[in-house]
Amino acid sequence: MVQERVSAIKPTKIGLIGGLAIRAGIFYYDQILSRYNDAKIPLDLVLRHANVNTVLENISSGNRAGLGNYLGSLANELFDAGVDTVSVTAVAPHLAIDEIKKASRGPIVNVLESIAGGLRSAGLERVAILGNRAVMVSDIFGSVAERMVVRLDPKEIDVVHDTYNDIALYGKRGTKAEVEYFGALADDLITRRGAQAIVLAGTDLSSFYAEQKPDFPFLDVAELHIDQILAGI
Repeated sequence: MVQERVSAIKPTKIGLIGGLAIRAGIFYYDQILSRYNDAKIPLDLVLRHANVNTVLENISSGNRAGLGNYLGSLANELFDAGVDTVSVTAVAPHLAIDEIKKASRGPIVNVLESIAGGLRSAGLERVAILGNRAVMVSDIFGSVAERMVVRLDPKEIDVVHDTYNDIALYGKRGTKAEVEYFGALADDLITRRGAQAIVLAGTDLSSFYAEQKPDFPFLDVAELHIDQILAGI
């Protein structure tokens, strides 16, 4: 697997929009650097820090135009710095992916385009989604077919969303109680409600589990995105 990932690297000057939350950006940087080091290729990367409050406010209000213009302007700063591609290190801002692309002067690596293939490669036909509220209720903005989704109930969505926001706003790692709640929820979704795996559809959840992987079957959208970035897509 390591060799496959090393050989898949297509060296480019990478642009990342981070800060959404800060640990998610660090997770991307750390994973990308590790892959480049394994391949013995020098990494050329520029990171632009975004204001997480601005982004979450636009997501909460459904302001796609405002979100697209804001992140598109940050992307253009990265293109001015000579990057070849830009990636937003969070899933929820992809609510406005079309608007971000429209506002940008160069290619944006769209994580939504990696999800269907990731599900197929993993042989998954029934999944539950954890992430920001907008991501969960929209089936990752339509990137997962509705028939495939095992849904959380409204109270569960509230808890997962609030935990996600705490990570995004405060850069915290999961507490023992939060990790246990997620584990129990995942177990119920898989053993009782018919999900084959949990889609971690918030890159902040990748940092949540950075030190110890979940003990339930999962598909990490951040890892799919990083594969996409390194393939130069």
